[in-house]
Amino acid sequence: MPTSAVADFAAASNAIHTRRGEEVRLRFVTSADAEALQTYVRSLSPRSRHKRFLGALSELPPAVLDDFVALGRNDRYSLIGEMDHDGVESIVAEARYALDRDTGRVEFGLSVQDRWQGHGIGPALIANLEHRAVALGGVTLSGDALRTNDVMIALARKSGFDLRQYPDDWTLVRFEKELRHRSTESPSGGLRVVDREPRIIAHS
Repeated sequence: MPTSAVADFAAASNAIHTRRGEEVRLRFVTSADAEALQTYVRSLSPRSRHKRFLGALSELPPAVLDDFVALGRNDRYSLIGEMDHDGVESIVAEARYALDRDTGRVEFGLSVQDRWQGHGIGPALIANLEHRAVALGGVTLSGDALRTNDVMIALARKSGFDLRQYPDDWTLVRFEKELRHRSTESPSGGLRVVDREPRIIAHS
């Protein structure tokens, strides 16, 4: 069961939109979603799976799937994005992000179902993840991609990330972005609320 903090966190930002305005509803993955998430991963093309998981696989190994659906374990969270198709809810995207409390780094990875790639879901999901990273108290947001993944690298650049050489692996590139915060006082006085200065256009 998610903690109250996680539940409140989920309610804060639960939808993104495609460039055409279709709604993609976001929610946290729990153990009840294990089969649906595995089905989604299997439905990705081999190329999309390779890009997402930085290697060849046909499905999530049991231990990895278990970690994906363990909400909040080790400050790790998984999201799915769902859309209605003729009255049937289906997963069109997923994302995984984790906070390193020692460094303040929030690392993420994501995928979009092949049919919906190029519809603005990726940029919108990154923007949403940036908000979530700030809410977790993150200092930087980062991800890794295969050096041959031109689409993800271009998207990272457009979203304001700096590209860096990945340590000890020439096949990968790391993209990183400093998270900017601003503080305001609440009407009740005294309590300071941290918020993000928007830097990503979700539907670029």
